[in-house]
Amino acid sequence: MSGIGTLLSGSYIGMDIGTQTKERRAFVGLEAPPVFASGVPGREFVLKAENLGSLDVGSPVYYRRLQVGQVTSFELGSDGSGVTLQVFVNAPYDKYVKGDTRFWQASGIDVSLDTGGVKLNTESLVSILIGGLAFQGAPDSIDVAEAAPRSVFALYDTRAEAMKRHDRIVDDYVFNFKESVRGLTVGAPVDFRGIVVGEVAAINTRYDPVKREFSIPVEVHFYPERFTSRYEGGAKSGRLGDDRRALAQMLVDNGLRAQLRTGSLLTGQLYVAVDFFPNAPKASMNWDRHPPEMPTVPSGLQSLQDSVTALIARLNKIPFEGIGKDLRRTLNTADKLLKTLDTSVAPEARDTLRAARTALDAADRTLQPDSAIAQSTAETLRELSRTAASFRALAEYLERHPEALIRGKPAEEKP
Repeated sequence: MSGIGTLLSGSYIGMDIGTQTKERRAFVGLEAPPVFASGVPGREFVLKAENLGSLDVGSPVYYRRLQVGQVTSFELGSDGSGVTLQVFVNAPYDKYVKGDTRFWQASGIDVSLDTGGVKLNTESLVSILIGGLAFQGAPDSIDVAEAAPRSVFALYDTRAEAMKRHDRIVDDYVFNFKESVRGLTVGAPVDFRGIVVGEVAAINTRYDPVKREFSIPVEVHFYPERFTSRYEGGAKSGRLGDDRRALAQMLVDNGLRAQLRTGSLLTGQLYVAVDFFPNAPKASMNWDRHPPEMPTVPSGLQSLQDSVTALIARLNKIPFEGIGKDLRRTLNTADKLLKTLDTSVAPEARDTLRAARTALDAADRTLQPDSAIAQSTAETLRELSRTAASFRALAEYLERHPEALIRGKPAEEKP
């Protein structure tokens, strides 16, 4: 049955005329009708996926949200490790399938929560209800030739996974953290000053029997090609230098460290930042481990917590109880002193001030202009003035007649 018409008219046999010219009389019927008739222009491609998901024969294929084809068949892999699907893309849209095209499942609603926040992707209402898949060229695709018919592609679970940059060189490292990694997930980015240069591959735990402490080794995939620019003709090897060990140790000597940072305050997601910390303690790469281990520094929040903890530890060493007792004794002594001043010294001070005021009043009355002392003082000053005038006249006479000191004053000059 192919629809409501079959229910009303009954079963029937359909056929596709085909393109061969040779005549036949016997045919083997198909269990299910073909998805498209022969002679339809387009190309068929093969997709490899881990699971079928919600796809089925007839599920639509989208290119930039336009339906351009459909799933024609699927089967389980011979070793049971995956599913193989055949899809047909109608002309002229089949020319957009290049050698580096990415396919992904567009079934349902793709919701992701990461350091960038909440992301929602969907192709159409039909794909939400019956499933579907989509394709698009690689982000950095440049003049790639069209894919040949029945070319094999990988089918990714999400668009984000499909559109990730596929690096030729992948180096594995371990960042061993001694703080909580709550919020860090597999797939979280490894960031260098805003540029994603890797991703978290695994999160484990490690116990050191010598130090008797646990740590969290985080294994990451590191992409050295992202430190070079193909537009500037970077190293052909895709690395900054030929000697990987010497280069890594040089960067570590210059302060390169890994640090946990918060990517989103809303979600609490963490990511790994790789940057230079000039004041970081000296460290070296541990090439004895596999993968090699790169040194780390505590996160900013962890450093703040450590500083607060150290401050609290120092504060706990201060003998606040003894200081409180000494302060209490000092306050009691000061209180007694104030009481003594109030009861003993204050009355005596008032008497002294009263006597001083009386003396000042008497001195003021004595120095009045009409007082006897003032008049006597004025007369004395006048006598002193006359005496000074006489001495001045004598001095002038002696200056003119110094012989008067021996002979005396002549009689004719005597008055």
